[in-house]
Amino acid sequence: MADASDRLLPQVGYRQYVLTIPKRLRWFVNQNAALPGEISRLLAREIELFLRKRTVGAAAAQLHFIQRAGRSLNLHPHVHAVVSEGRFGPEPGLLGPKLGFYAAAAPSQRDIDLMTEALRRKIFRRLRRMGAIPTDLAQEMLAWPNSGFSLHAKVFVPAGDREGLERLLYYCAKPGLSPMRLSYLPKKNLVIYRTEPKNGQALALRFEPVEFLRRWGLLIPPARKNLLRYYGALGPNSPLRALLVAETSRGAAKARLRKKAEGVAEAVSRSARSWAACLARVFEVDPLVCPRCAATMVPVAIIMKDSELVRLLSHLGLPTDFPKTGPARSNLVETMRGPPGEECQLDPTCPRRAAAA
Repeated sequence: MADASDRLLPQVGYRQYVLTIPKRLRWFVNQNAALPGEISRLLAREIELFLRKRTVGAAAAQLHFIQRAGRSLNLHPHVHAVVSEGRFGPEPGLLGPKLGFYAAAAPSQRDIDLMTEALRRKIFRRLRRMGAIPTDLAQEMLAWPNSGFSLHAKVFVPAGDREGLERLLYYCAKPGLSPMRLSYLPKKNLVIYRTEPKNGQALALRFEPVEFLRRWGLLIPPARKNLLRYYGALGPNSPLRALLVAETSRGAAKARLRKKAEGVAEAVSRSARSWAACLARVFEVDPLVCPRCAATMVPVAIIMKDSELVRLLSHLGLPTDFPKTGPARSNLVETMRGPPGEECQLDPTCPRRAAAA
């Protein structure tokens, strides 16, 4: 996510769109590994159509995150989309084409309602064409007064707030389960999972170990399916992607120079700072700060010989071999997962009216 903030997303405003689907559809979406990607693609097209009516330009920058888990570790396929509040397009420059940005007005609640209804019909049409749901079920759900679809678009990060954008990206990419919220009571043989606070309250979910593993196993994403998707100006074949990368990199370089001018300089070289910053962002541990006395450390040597590394690790009592990992599982993993549960969300035989509640 730091790479997306530093290299892919120029300094413009970004809005988060969150699309959720009815509980009744979650079982069917879970059965077909291609459906979450199709729903994400339809959402990207609908957002692009909306922005096309509001402003000029070629395309918006869209970064989509496909999530599978809900707050209570239930099956909850939904999509988080971080989208530029406007569209990008090439402009003539002295040294060649440069990146232009054309801002758009924020969507109103009526705009969101119209987009939700359009997405509802397009998703059902796509599901029927793919043979993913019965025709009678689609017709019945289209007649519901409350569709069950929801599109949320109230979170906005203004231009220049890079820290806020990075927090939003981390939020969209967070895993469905946090080990920090998980605990095990050996005497009671119970697994306790504390959910994230909502409206100031957090839940303490209790599971037997086998039930917890079964529920978590159902949330494992399909093999060889990307959960992070790029659309619009960020698309792999988009002619604007190179311009976006160049513009974002220049903005990041200017920000570093500005910090340095303000006196926030570091005591290590540029190369050391780069790898140290990567380790700090990924593992949340600063490798240039002593864990004992919190003093700043300076790299003095680089060990390149494997024999010296083995000798040093052996002296410190640390393992010298990489951990063994098993081979990638085949497509049979889809049939080896636990049986459907979670009542209406996973069992298609449940009464449809009750499942809609």
